[in-house]
Amino acid sequence: MFEKLSKIFYLGVDHSTPDDKVRKFVLLNIVTIVTLLFLFIFGIYNTFFTNHYDIADIDYLAFVIFLYALYSVIDERTVAKASFIVTFNSFILLVALVYFVQGASFTLVWVIFFPLIAIFINGSSKGLVLSIIFYIVVFNLAYNGIGEWMDGKWDVESFSRFVAANIGMLFITYFFERSFEAAHKELAKNRRKEKQYITALKEASITDPLTQLYNRRHLDVMFHEKFLKAQANDSYFAFFILDIDHFKGYNDNYGHIAGDNALKAVADVLKESMRREADSVFRLGGEEFAGILMADKESKIFYVIENIRKNIEALQIEHRGSAFGSLTVSIGACIIKGKQDEDLDKMYKIADKALYEAKTQGRNQIRVDKISTL
Repeated sequence: MFEKLSKIFYLGVDHSTPDDKVRKFVLLNIVTIVTLLFLFIFGIYNTFFTNHYDIADIDYLAFVIFLYALYSVIDERTVAKASFIVTFNSFILLVALVYFVQGASFTLVWVIFFPLIAIFINGSSKGLVLSIIFYIVVFNLAYNGIGEWMDGKWDVESFSRFVAANIGMLFITYFFERSFEAAHKELAKNRRKEKQYITALKEASITDPLTQLYNRRHLDVMFHEKFLKAQANDSYFAFFILDIDHFKGYNDNYGHIAGDNALKAVADVLKESMRREADSVFRLGGEEFAGILMADKESKIFYVIENIRKNIEALQIEHRGSAFGSLTVSIGACIIKGKQDEDLDKMYKIADKALYEAKTQGRNQIRVDKISTL
């Protein structure tokens, strides 16, 4: 029974929203639904049993306003708007109750609930200010009724107990919400750090630590995504493998630190040359890199790949063990067009074969194998 009842208070709540917003949604639902129930009962009671029609009118008017607040939460999902309606309406309703009923039948007891509404819905700071304003008005009305309300039974002692009880409830509510907000703020901070850590961990799992390019593991994922996109757009799709010429000799002559710097320099050229969303570049391992390109024209793919080769040669990184006197690369590529079967292994082998041809033909060049079918 209680489980079914609690589901009513979650009407209109989107659980994908942050926890603090969900909490406000639920609190607004609880306040509005419970208040609607009480207003309806008291409206009927004051109309047909006590004949207090002026109070009944207040009940009915407040019922309509709270009903609109509930609509704002469930249908429009606007917390700020609903919070204002509920808080303002509670303020007016309770002040009117104090003013018209003048403490009869223990009606003053209802004002103790205002801080709970104001602080829980609006937050500790804003709610405290609203509650202080509310009590300034209510205490003033109650004090002016000493000796007059309830046939003169409302006295200074009663007023003092009334003030003490409400001030006590106000600060208990305030400090409770304040501590909750602090705890939630810390929790949110920890969750942000956790999310950043997970993101960093994910990035580390797919990124080569030296060059900051995608690693071999991530090639399978990106190949699938890019291949499907190329097929959908009927674009040319290219996969290439790049190998730094005579890199072992470069490492032996200049040392591993220089070798690492050379790898990073090549990676920077690749990143600069392949900045489009349609492009992806990877470090396969050692001195070997790979790339994926898409274009509407075959000539654009040739241009990008040749531009990579030229820009790496233009770095003029000294390499005495090379016939060119500087660091160069050889590139083998495979280009397809049209509706094809997705086959990374086959394209890899074709590009690797083209790379081998580029090396055997003198290096510092590209070789491309254009095929119509996989």
